[in-house]
Parts: sequence; C-alpha cells; structure tokens
Amino acid sequence: MADGRGSILEIRNLYKYYPGVTALSNVNLSFRRGEVHALCGENGAGKSTLIKAISGAIQPTSGEIIVEGKSYREMTPALSRACGIAVVYQEFTLAPVLTVMENIFMGDFPLRGIVIDRDAMYRESTKIFERMRVQVNPREHVKDLTTGYQQLVEIAKAISRNAKILIMDEPSAPLTANEVESMFNVVRALRDQGVTVVYISHRLEEI
Repeated sequence: MADGRGSILEIRNLYKYYPGVTALSNVNLSFRRGEVHALCGENGAGKSTLIKAISGAIQPTSGEIIVEGKSYREMTPALSRACGIAVVYQEFTLAPVLTVMENIFMGDFPLRGIVIDRDAMYRESTKIFERMRVQVNPREHVKDLTTGYQQLVEIAKAISRNAKILIMDEPSAPLTANEVESMFNVVRALRDQGVTVVYISHRLEEI
C-alpha cells in the first residue's frame, strides 16, 4: 500500500504440520509499516515456527506470506533478506574474537579493490549506531562487551542489511532490567524511522 502506515507484512491462512503435530493452524496476521507489534504466547504456542516460516528457515504446509503486496507461498532465507526481513534471536550469532564492525559486515565486507575497506566499515557502523541512537565503539572486540551491548550489535547487523521488518525473538531473555529499557529505546528509535518491529515475548509486563 502507498500509505506510509499501511500493511507491510501479511500472513494469510498459514498452516504448518509436523508428523502428529499441528504447529500453526490458520494463522492470519497483518503488520503495519512503522509500528511496533507485540506477539505474545506461552512456550509451544508456535511463535518460533511462525518466525521460521517468515524468515525462510522452514516452509509452511500451506498459506501465504505477503510482503509489500507481493505474495510468497515459499520463503527462503535469501528471499526473506531481499524483502527486508531480519530476525534477532535471543541466542546471539556473533564472533566474539572479531570487532563490532567486523561482526556487523561479516559476509559482506566493503572492499577497496580486493582489500577490505576498514575505514568504510567504521564509517558505516558509526552511522548505524547513530541511527539507533546508541554509542558503541565499532573497533571494540565483541568479547569485551556486556550482553546488552552485544545485542545492540545483533540489531545493528540487521539494520546494516536495510531491514524494513525487524523480528525480535524473546530479546529480553538474557538482559538486565536496565538493558531491557535501553533496548526499548532502540526499538522506539527504529519505529520512528519507519521500521516495522515485531516483538515476541511471553512476558506480559513487557508487552
């Protein structure tokens, strides 16, 4: 939809069956552009299965995933990323011995000829953290960061790939109360910039 607040992601009649188990049954959801959406449910409710279907990690048995008006019956990880979908899981996927900026651009390093352009990597990392309204040193090693800052690096990785839809799977699980509040500030900053955030939790007080 052309409207800035229109639907950016829709799930229609989504089913996922495993032998003897119905993981998703006729799921219908619509997520609006530039808003934060809470998805709440107890363990085993199907939240993770839904994320995996949207991100292309698994294929639904039937149904549609519609991104910006275009329908997909099957989603792959590469296609999901190309559609601007990114997932931040509660288990981090960082390389502790590498720097913050190396983690952000891992697999897609900016180049100057055939050499990694570290100056460009530093500049782009700084811009991403400015967009998130946080201060993180791109040259610091991830192993030297607190858990809360490591999560900010995970979010920065998603933003570096031009994410329009950011799915956060139980993001508060490893964080302290102060770190959770800092994360909420980042979520609000991204929302204000038009990013759709799908926040998944089983903690009603957070929702």
